[in-house]
Amino acid sequence: MRIAIHVKANARRSTVGGMAAGSLAVRVKQPAVDGKANAAVLEVVAEAFGLRSRQIRLLLGQTSPRKVLELDIDPEQGAARLAELQAHPAGGG
Repeated sequence: MRIAIHVKANARRSTVGGMAAGSLAVRVKQPAVDGKANAAVLEVVAEAFGLRSRQIRLLLGQTSPRKVLELDIDPEQGAARLAELQAHPAGGG
């Protein structure tokens, strides 16, 4: 299953939820330097979907806040969880 996300690095806390720029909003504490934010994104998204970080791959957007991820998850289960996350902003900053 592929999902589009919009990442904000250097946030007060790492969260997943709500919408940003038409995509699932992901906030991470780590800076967008040396791949630190990308690694944090994989971890926090995996946790939000109940997966291991190795079950998620960054397909597009290595250096952009807009990214496309591929999740190894049942499509129905993944779509339901994505809808829940998009509907409930997680806060953060």
